[in-house]
Amino acid sequence: MESPIQIFDARNIFDYIELKHPHHPKNPAFFILKKGRVVYTENVERIELNENYVALIDSRRVYEILEISDDLELLLVAFSREYTEKLPLKINRLNAFVYFRNELLRHFRLERQPFDSIWKTTDLLKSVLEKQEPSAHHDEIIRHLFSSTVYMFGDMIAHASRFSKDKISRKQEIALQFLKNVGECYLEEREVSFYADKQFITSRHLTAVLKEVTGQTAGQIIAAFVMKEAKAQLSSSDQSIYEIALNLKFSDQYSFGHFFKKHSGESPNAYRKRFKA
Repeated sequence: MESPIQIFDARNIFDYIELKHPHHPKNPAFFILKKGRVVYTENVERIELNENYVALIDSRRVYEILEISDDLELLLVAFSREYTEKLPLKINRLNAFVYFRNELLRHFRLERQPFDSIWKTTDLLKSVLEKQEPSAHHDEIIRHLFSSTVYMFGDMIAHASRFSKDKISRKQEIALQFLKNVGECYLEEREVSFYADKQFITSRHLTAVLKEVTGQTAGQIIAAFVMKEAKAQLSSSDQSIYEIALNLKFSDQYSFGHFFKKHSGESPNAYRKRFKA
C-alpha cells in the first residue's frame, strides 16, 4: 500500500476488492456502506451488507465477492497494521487491529445518527488525505481523524457485541466461538477435539451443536476453511502447488491434491488454470 491509510469509494473500490475468486485483501479495512448492497463470504460465512452497514475487513481472512449492486455509495478505509500499532490508542490495552479481530461480531447496521457521524468523520479524513496543499500539521490531522474513526468503530462494535450476546442462545454462542477459533487456528489445528477443548465441551457436543445451528459438522466446517484458503492461494499467487501444499500444512503435494479433489471435484491444477488463462 502506497500510504499507511487509503480511502476508496464507489469509483475505485475495485482497486481494493478482487472479483470472481477467493482472495486475501492486502490490508485490513473499515467498510462503511451508505447505499446499495454488497454480498460476500468471509472465510465460510456469507455476509450481506445494506444501507447504513459497517464492517471490519481482516486481511488474514479469505474473502469472495458474490454480489455488488450498481447504486453503491461507500467509503472503505484501508490501513496498515503497523500504523495502528504506533497510534497512542487506549482500546482494551491492545492495538486496534487485535481488538477488532478478537470480537465475535464485526459487521452490523447502525442507526442514522451514529452512521452519519462515522461517515462524516471518514469523509473528512478522505478530503484531508487527497488535499495537495502542504500543511505543517498534515500528518497530525490525519492521525487524529483516523484515531477518531478507530474509536468510533470500537464503541460501535463493543455496543453491538454486547447487544448481540444478549440476544443469541448458548448454542449460537458456541457456534460463533467455534468459527472464530477455526479462523485463527485452522492451518495448525484440524482436530475437532482441539476446538472442543477450547470451549471446555466434548467433541460430540460441539459437533451436535454445530449440526443443529449450521447444518454442518465440525469437520466439514474446518475443511471449508482450508478449501477457501487453498483457492485463494491457487488463484492469486504464483507459488507452485507443492509450495501451497506446504503452506497449508499438508505432508506432501499428493495429500493436498487428494483433499482438494475430494472437496471440490477437481484437481488443484485444474482449478488454477481457470484463473491463469
